[in-house]
Amino acid sequence: MVKIYLDNCCYSRPFDDQKQEKINFESKAIESILNKHIKKELEIYTSMAVDYEISKISDIEKKSQVEGLYDTMEIQNIEYTPQIRKRAIELKQYNIKEMDALHLAFAESTKVDYVITTDRLLLNGAKRADLKIKVINPIEFIMEVV
Repeated sequence: MVKIYLDNCCYSRPFDDQKQEKINFESKAIESILNKHIKKELEIYTSMAVDYEISKISDIEKKSQVEGLYDTMEIQNIEYTPQIRKRAIELKQYNIKEMDALHLAFAESTKVDYVITTDRLLLNGAKRADLKIKVINPIEFIMEVV
């Protein structure tokens, strides 16, 4: 079974302004990914980094919607270890933001197949990094994997 890790952007994307075509396409791709998970065709992993980022959403209504979506999913939690922190520090050298480096380190620790994100900076940083996983946009994931 394909193992994936969705960052906070993916859980938030369905609640962004859908008038923008790219956002709308990404939302539909994420919906398809979540439906595949519900059908037990994909396994989703998460971490305290996702929990933290969701807790920091400033728009109260959006935060409630994201929490509602996130809480309904049966997701495997990755436990934090000192090795994850060490790897995140290593990944920051590729100009990857701290939280994004944590997402990647959590995902690598569990050997997920894909980290899925809509964050262009994370996608670009991942191209420069020496990763053991593939970082991909949800639209590309649907086209490549599903």
